[in-house]
Amino acid sequence: MSQYIQIQAQIEQLQKEAEAARKREIAETIANIKKAIHVFGLTAEDLGLDSLIKGKRGRKPGKPAAKKSATKKAGAKRRGRPPKADSTAKRGPKAGSKSGVKGKAAKASAKGAKKRAGKDKRSVVAPKYRDAATGATWTGRGKQPKWMAAALAAGKKIDDFKI
Repeated sequence: MSQYIQIQAQIEQLQKEAEAARKREIAETIANIKKAIHVFGLTAEDLGLDSLIKGKRGRKPGKPAAKKSATKKAGAKRRGRPPKADSTAKRGPKAGSKSGVKGKAAKASAKGAKKRAGKDKRSVVAPKYRDAATGATWTGRGKQPKWMAAALAAGKKIDDFKI
């Protein structure tokens, strides 16, 4: 028991020494960095730190600033893609539903939904065939594996591989 207590005390002492060494090395490193910044006249931009400074947002240096309009005018030109002509006319329940007219975006989102739903609903199928030589298995679904096709071409029957 006393050996355990001694080891724990040593661990505490080593942790204190490690923390002191860490603080000392951090102080030395910061001093070296400050010296290099002063000698070479480096800035936060030069070091790639300008985006880390709190409150620093906006355009990148060297790019012209965007013009800001004081007020939105009634006839002001809208940025981005123009609205669809029939989107304002159809605001009923069928406007965005699947029973309405499908565009490319609607078809793509429907395909994406099917893919996501398919991944969640897939179940694990138990293998029906096994290669005794290698231990490879096949569920019987999809394309035949190469080992099965080669064995069938060699004259074996599919029933020879049933589990």
